[in-house]
Amino acid sequence: MKFAVIGAGSWGTTLANLLCDNGHQVRLWAREAEVVSGINTTHRNPFFVSHLELNPNLECTQDLPETLVGAEIALLSIPSGFVRSAIEPYKPQLKALKGIVNVAKGFERGSGRRISQVLCDILNIDADSENDNIACLSGPNLADEVAQKKLGASVIAAPSQELSQTLQECFSNSYFRVYRHNDRTGVELGGTLKNIFAIGAGIVDGLELGDNAKAAYLTRSLHELVRLGTALGGDTQTFYGLAGLGDLMATTSSPLSRNHRLGMALAKGDNLKNFTGSTKMVVEGVEAAKVASEWGKKLTLQLPITEELCRVFFENCPPAVAAANLMGRSLKAETD
Repeated sequence: MKFAVIGAGSWGTTLANLLCDNGHQVRLWAREAEVVSGINTTHRNPFFVSHLELNPNLECTQDLPETLVGAEIALLSIPSGFVRSAIEPYKPQLKALKGIVNVAKGFERGSGRRISQVLCDILNIDADSENDNIACLSGPNLADEVAQKKLGASVIAAPSQELSQTLQECFSNSYFRVYRHNDRTGVELGGTLKNIFAIGAGIVDGLELGDNAKAAYLTRSLHELVRLGTALGGDTQTFYGLAGLGDLMATTSSPLSRNHRLGMALAKGDNLKNFTGSTKMVVEGVEAAKVASEWGKKLTLQLPITEELCRVFFENCPPAVAAANLMGRSLKAETD
């Protein structure tokens, strides 16, 4: 299979290399000239997963149309807020593909749409119709661990079971096991919403609140994720699988998670602007929290953790005060 991978960050580079190792022909698009030169000459990405020696068959280019020439499948690994602007100029080439796989975990800025909705809109595809060839790959997948070939699993979700099965076979190998799923909405939402709670988990760890607090926080985070995710159309069971609970567990406990690192930094007194300005990586959880808060208000849902995190992000509320606010809420049944 011939793949065009658009986006040479940690995850895009890792997946491009994995696909090459699996025997597929892969061309990778990178924005930075240094990345293109590094991959093509030294077989390393100088900015992301730089410890990974890349498959020598992996090609990299700064020319996005060239990336798509001859491709059968496009894999999008660019920040959610830039998907539309990045790919809209190449609509004819994308419409000719057999499938498009999104691996970014976030909402579109402004509209609050899931990325599959954005792609269907750009390409004039009726969602869930026989022409819908948009897939989502999501799960507890820390790029650095996959790059090191540590064992892990993920989920591929698409309306077309034929496409899902094809992609499942393309990505799976001895260290990366992919499961099929038919709930694309739930899989996307699980991956997106857990980013919010990963930041909060970093705050819990950074404030050194203890294991009891961490367990309580994670349990209530899952409750909140399921509440909003089901209201937005996801299946409840999806959120207890790899794309929900699994992803939540990985990103709320690992220092490899950029969202968790942000929470740790905020707890230690850093601010959002300083942190985001110091890294090339995009922290999707901040924008996701804003969108989730807006959805909560529209749907009259109680999302207390999300609301407190928004106060930390956008109103300069000290993290310790946000934690105290959650503990001081009115008492209620656990299922409320």
